[in-house]
Amino acid sequence: MKKKRLSKEKAAEIVKLLGEGRDAKELADTYNVSIATIYNFRTRLKREGTIVVPRKRGRKPKAEKPQAELKKNPTEFQKLPATGKMETYSFVINGVAVTVSGRAKNVHIAPDSMVVNF
Repeated sequence: MKKKRLSKEKAAEIVKLLGEGRDAKELADTYNVSIATIYNFRTRLKREGTIVVPRKRGRKPKAEKPQAELKKNPTEFQKLPATGKMETYSFVINGVAVTVSGRAKNVHIAPDSMVVNF
C-alpha cells in the first residue's frame, strides 16, 4: 500500500500549531497521523532555524498542600547555644524532654525506644 501524505496546507497548519506550543499527541489525534510524524516536523523546523517551543516534559506540578496539613504533628526543636564549640539539641518527644550532644552521629527515635550513636 502507498503511504498517505499530508497536503501542504495541513503540514503548514501543523507547523504553525507546533510553533504556538501545541501538544504533539493532540496534533497527531487531530490530523490522524502518528506522533512520530509530528516530532519529525518539529525536528525539521529546528534544522531550518525556526524557533520551536520546547516540549513540556515531566509531570505536572501538584497543587500545593495547605499549611494546616503540613503542620499536623508539630515537634519542638531547639538549637541551644553551648559553651565552647559543642552544640546541644533539645527535643520534646511525647511530653519527655530529651537533650542530645552535637557530637552524636546518629539519633534514631522510635515510638518505644531511642538510639543515639556517637
